[in-house]
Amino acid sequence: MAVGVGLGLADFPFSSADAYWEWVDLAEAGGVDSLWQTDRLVSPVPHLECMSAMAALAGRTRRMKFGMNVASLGLRDPLLTAKQCATIDFLSNGRLLQLLGLALLWLPIGRPRAGRLRVRERLQTRLWS
Repeated sequence: MAVGVGLGLADFPFSSADAYWEWVDLAEAGGVDSLWQTDRLVSPVPHLECMSAMAALAGRTRRMKFGMNVASLGLRDPLLTAKQCATIDFLSNGRLLQLLGLALLWLPIGRPRAGRLRVRERLQTRLWS
């Protein structure tokens, strides 16, 4: 039985895009199994936008898997998020890992709480019916 090692980014600790890609290349060459992105749309510290980062990883890497540790559905349209994930998974030959969790919202910006709950209810209905 093989054990895979995944690395997660809590923020964006790199000084440039080149430094990020150097890290990604070293991770893939070093046998890292997966890279995990944090889906933080609003934050006091720098973060890459998750979907864009995963699409770029799909094109840059050949073996390594990738995913989001939590999807912030309070600020994302659930159907668009599902379509983006399906597209990234298809174009990477199935290397997108399943979402581990769905978050309503860690910082309530632009949407009233009732609206966020309706998004969650719509998603649950579509996922479980």
